[in-house]
Amino acid sequence: MQSSHDKNMNWDDLKIVLAICRAGSLSGAARNLGSSHSTVFRQINGIEEKFATRFFNRLPNGYAMTEAGEAVLRVASAIEEEIHDLSRELQGKDLRLQGKIRLTAPEGISHYLLSPLLAKFYRMHPDIHIDLIVTSNPLELSRQEADLALRITSNPPDSSIGRKICNFNSAMYASKAFLSRSKHLAVSEYNLVMSNDGLNWIPASIWKNRSKPNIIFSADSILSVVNAAKEGVGAAMLPCFIGHQEKNLQRLTSPLKDLSGELWILSHADLRQTARVRTLMTHLYQSLYEKKAIIEGTRI
Repeated sequence: MQSSHDKNMNWDDLKIVLAICRAGSLSGAARNLGSSHSTVFRQINGIEEKFATRFFNRLPNGYAMTEAGEAVLRVASAIEEEIHDLSRELQGKDLRLQGKIRLTAPEGISHYLLSPLLAKFYRMHPDIHIDLIVTSNPLELSRQEADLALRITSNPPDSSIGRKICNFNSAMYASKAFLSRSKHLAVSEYNLVMSNDGLNWIPASIWKNRSKPNIIFSADSILSVVNAAKEGVGAAMLPCFIGHQEKNLQRLTSPLKDLSGELWILSHADLRQTARVRTLMTHLYQSLYEKKAIIEGTRI
C-alpha cells in the first residue's frame, strides 16, 4: 500500500516533468537529462500513475502540456531558479583556491589563445580544476551552465559582471599558393572559405550576409576553415589573432572596423567573492590584455 508520503511531488519528479515541458519530446528531454529515451518514458509514466494525473498529451509530433503540466512548469521553474540562486550564494562564500571552474569560450579562442594561459594558471594553482567548455553557443551564467565566459559581445547580460578586454577584429587572409593562382583577380572575386553561420562570434558571418561572396567551402569549425585556407582552397575572413599565428597565411586587408566586436570576460555577480573564480578571471583578463595588439590586428 502506498503511503501519503509517497504521493508527494519531489524534485526528481519535477525535473523529469520540467525537462519534457521544455523539450516537448522524450528524446529532447533525455538528451538534456543525460538519460535514455526508454528511461524517461518509464519515469514519466510512473509519475503520472503515482499522481493519477496526466501531465502531457501524447501527440504524433511530441508531448504537449496539459494544464497540470503547465502548473508543474511554472512551479518547477521557480524552484529551480531558487536552487541556482542558493548554489551561487554558497559558492560566493568560498574563499579557497581549490575546486572546479567551468569556463566557456569559442573554438578559435580556446585553441589559439587559452592553452598556454591555462597551463600557466594551473602551474600557479594546481588545486583548481578547469572544465573548459568549447562552444560558440551562449551558456547561461545565471543557470550555472558556466562560471566564467569569454564572449564576443557589445551587450553583456545584465545579470553578469565582467570587463571588456579589448576590441575584436577580423581581416582577410590567404596562402601564397592561392594568391599566386589568383593574381589576375580582384579581391572581391576571390573564392572564399568561411565558417557557417553557427559561429556567430566570428564577424565573417555578418560580412558574408552583406556581400554575398563566392563561398566554395564552409564549415562549423574555425580550425577546418583555417586548414582549408592554408591548403589554398580560398581566402578566408579570420579573427586577426588567428591569422597572426598562422605563418602560412598572408593578411590581405586591414582590420575591418565596421565588423569589430568586443572581447569580454564575464561571470555571474553572485560569484564575485568566490576566490578561485575571481583569481582565474583576473589572470585571463591580464593575460589576454597583453595580447591586445594581436587580437585587434594592429600588430602584423
